[in-house]
Amino acid sequence: MGIKIANNASTTIQAAVFATDTVVTVTGGSGSLFPTLGVGDYFYGTLVSTAGGIEIVKVTARSGDNMTIERAQEGTVALPFPVHSRFELRVTAANLQAYIDSLDFLFL
Repeated sequence: MGIKIANNASTTIQAAVFATDTVVTVTGGSGSLFPTLGVGDYFYGTLVSTAGGIEIVKVTARSGDNMTIERAQEGTVALPFPVHSRFELRVTAANLQAYIDSLDFLFL
């Protein structure tokens, strides 16, 4: 239970995402590049618009190519993203902090 990561998880979004949306649909079949999430699991995704806008989201569930997200993480702002914007699992400050916190737990 907790944060999940994957190597080279990168795709594009299949449908436009509005600033209030809480589900992102990625290109067909590419959802499998991202971690499988159980109860309490999550990962951080980065949306990158075709114009260069960036938003970090917390993915709390993945069903095939659909990601349930919590918007505007790590100081970013919820933005609209057009079709073909990138969706990637990148190293973020929260990823690294979760890892550090897990090490602290092991050595207590």
